[in-house]
Amino acid sequence: MEDKCNELIKTELAYHNLTGAEYELIRFKEGVAVARVKAGEGTLILKAFIDEPSRREIKNYRVLRALGVPTLKICGLSERSILMEDIGASEVLRLGREEDLHDPDVIVSLARWYRLLHERGRAYVSSHGFGMYDEWDMFTPENLEKLSRTLGEECARPLERLKASYPELRARIDGTPKTLCYNDFYYTNMAVAKDKSRALMYDYNLLGKGCYINDIMNVTYWFGDEERALFLSEYGGIDEELIELQKLISPVISLVSAAERGVFPDWAEEAREELIELEI
Repeated sequence: MEDKCNELIKTELAYHNLTGAEYELIRFKEGVAVARVKAGEGTLILKAFIDEPSRREIKNYRVLRALGVPTLKICGLSERSILMEDIGASEVLRLGREEDLHDPDVIVSLARWYRLLHERGRAYVSSHGFGMYDEWDMFTPENLEKLSRTLGEECARPLERLKASYPELRARIDGTPKTLCYNDFYYTNMAVAKDKSRALMYDYNLLGKGCYINDIMNVTYWFGDEERALFLSEYGGIDEELIELQKLISPVISLVSAAERGVFPDWAEEAREELIELEI
């Protein structure tokens, strides 16, 4: 697999007119290779995709750029790779840090990026959303049944209540406003201007359609009360009823995702506790 990875990187460097350029493999995981490439006096990042499914991120970059949603600077796109700026070498941007989750300036900038993503994503999803990845599509009777068979007795009662309420919940899900959702918030996926005037998310592998409340809850999960209030004030407010719907669905989605991976990480244990405590 390592030979295949290096062959792909060299082929894609040639496509981007960087034949023979020196590079350092930073990461190779799940069919995605990330390399730091020497280009002139500086460096760029090449992200190359061996497998077809993971190449959806290339399309996602094209969509966001067409919509005018800020991304990292893209120097080239092929059908199998993205050549982009190296944040670590940028004079303007830096990588996100944990302390950014408590910095008012960064929180305001982040809220503006999400607001723009959701505002411009609505029309796109309305016209092009058919078949797009949607987290809430995992909330199905079949998946509820699978969890009933695999989780302990403590989860049996809330799962039975969810199954009984499924028609009503599905109607509510289908009636929610849909837009583009980032779906993968954490500060390690964030780039911040060194003057804090803007912030943006990168790595769009999980970008899809959905209800904006998913992104809002993913982001504000990491905030204290003051940070959450500041984010929501800048974002422009939310429908509180959607929070209650998201709280019913989110534990199921997390547990189904964990089951598909064949592991039970810490975040899945937290979802299990949330499921047990559901009030339906």
